[in-house]
Amino acid sequence: MKPSVAILIVHKDGEKILDNCLKSLETTLYNNYGIHLLLNGTKDKSKKIAEKYDCKVYTSEKNLGFARGTNYLLENVDTEYVVLLNNDVEVDKNWLSELITLAEEKEASVVQPKILSLREPDKFEYAGAAGGYIDTYGYPFCRGRLFSTIETDKDQYNSPVQLFWASGACMLIKRDILKKVGQLDKLFYMYGEEIDLCWRINLIGGTVWYAPQSKIYHIGSYTIKKTNFSKTKEYLIHRNTLLMFLKNTQSSTIAKRIVPRILLELISAIFFPTKLLPSIRALIWILKHKKIIESRRKEIEKIRKKSDKQLENLIHKRSVALDYFLLNRKTFKQLWKK
Repeated sequence: MKPSVAILIVHKDGEKILDNCLKSLETTLYNNYGIHLLLNGTKDKSKKIAEKYDCKVYTSEKNLGFARGTNYLLENVDTEYVVLLNNDVEVDKNWLSELITLAEEKEASVVQPKILSLREPDKFEYAGAAGGYIDTYGYPFCRGRLFSTIETDKDQYNSPVQLFWASGACMLIKRDILKKVGQLDKLFYMYGEEIDLCWRINLIGGTVWYAPQSKIYHIGSYTIKKTNFSKTKEYLIHRNTLLMFLKNTQSSTIAKRIVPRILLELISAIFFPTKLLPSIRALIWILKHKKIIESRRKEIEKIRKKSDKQLENLIHKRSVALDYFLLNRKTFKQLWKK
């Protein structure tokens, strides 16, 4: 019997994208999965769209955000694996089979597919591309996409490889690992919660992998645009990357890197003035929530099995921003020399 899989989709609004997503999932050749859909404060006719398909529908009157919405679905399923899947995704027919095959072969905790752009299928998609890493200051980046430079898929990332993090646009997770590290942290609301989860998984000795033969196609940022949420996007990105850095790194690491990290935020604001206010808002939030961050740190230290040093092979040793903007390293292969 093939492992059981629950596909979890948190959906705000957008009848057409939901229809396209669910229609695409019907082509999946893997035969032991179920779809669980949360209508997350939906105001349109998405429920009528969902009724056309074989999926279990849950509803929330208010928008719970991605983290809380996903956690709600996680509490309602009991399968060997779960897949977090964005609502603006379309899939290749073999996508799930390839994820499961690699997960079983590598005994992986998490597996990500190759994420391509639905608008330009020959290019990687911004949110996840060919898998993610972080730099020494906790800034995330992707193979196939550094900042605004998005690579064309020329099979340059066609081998399975261990990652630091997988994209929440599509990630397969072994359910047992969640019993050890917990679910998504609701403090994040959206942006970075999947990186934070993968960070915890790395800390307990789990592994995150990339399955290049599994392909999905992602529009990206659909919910943000539809909900008029884009003004808060920069703030959440700044806040959440700093939050996960403070949560998951050891005190000795924070002591060495927090000042350079803050300086990088300020330098970024000088060159990109629109980032100044989001950065300040993020820092204020962090200062106001020191106690809850410290509480999260203590929880993580209880389950930690690997030191920061033991994860160095998955972490870029310099600032990805300085490499990109000052040294003109625009692709992952120019950046990553390991």
